[in-house]
Amino acid sequence: MSNVANDSQSNGRGNWASYISLVLWYIWKCRNDRVFNGIKLSHSTRLNYVTAKANEWLKTWDAASARLDLNSKPARTETLIGWVAPATGWWKLNTDGAAQSNPGMATAGGVLRNCWGDWISGFCSKLGTGSALLAELWGILQGLQLAWRKGAQFLILESDSQSALNLIEQRSDPVHPYSMILGAIRRMIAQSWVVQLVHTYRERNRVTDWLSKHSLVYPFGTHELDKPPTSLLSMRQDDVRGVSFPR
Repeated sequence: MSNVANDSQSNGRGNWASYISLVLWYIWKCRNDRVFNGIKLSHSTRLNYVTAKANEWLKTWDAASARLDLNSKPARTETLIGWVAPATGWWKLNTDGAAQSNPGMATAGGVLRNCWGDWISGFCSKLGTGSALLAELWGILQGLQLAWRKGAQFLILESDSQSALNLIEQRSDPVHPYSMILGAIRRMIAQSWVVQLVHTYRERNRVTDWLSKHSLVYPFGTHELDKPPTSLLSMRQDDVRGVSFPR
């Protein structure tokens, strides 16, 4: 049996329990062949046969296990995400846009806060018929205009629409259907201030998601909010306290 153990270790067999079970099974098979079928093998031949068969079976098992590992999907990891205040001297603008269908009634919302999480200003916009992407772009443009009027010098603009941010940062074709609003956004960014565009997750954009949906109760147009609606009190407090949510 020590020879079998040495053979297992030399072949890198880490699962000794499985290996010894296979060896014992093939020893039992050799015994049955001798008793019932009259097949007699020498000790060395029997040992080689048993170890070869056990190794062959384990190689097949290892190959099948490797294929299963390659095809299996990685386990989903959960991350805690929450709003993060900007550095001292910076303001943060969060915007959002939505449409009831595509296209459908489009709305946008945004909030401007300082490094302590204080509400500087916000807005709700009922835009009319449009796509969700167009609503996101309108939210970004109106948010930038608001931040400029309020005197922002260093601004982080966070949006959960990667598509909108990509369009802004890439030089689109002049005949692009959104070329006019994209041009207006780029001109705002080019003003004498510092603006950083950052993609964020919806869990960090809860306040603006609420503002965008709440825009449906307003008449058409943009409505500036110097004070936050009372319904937003708990969300604002969560953001200031750094409350995180699973994603």
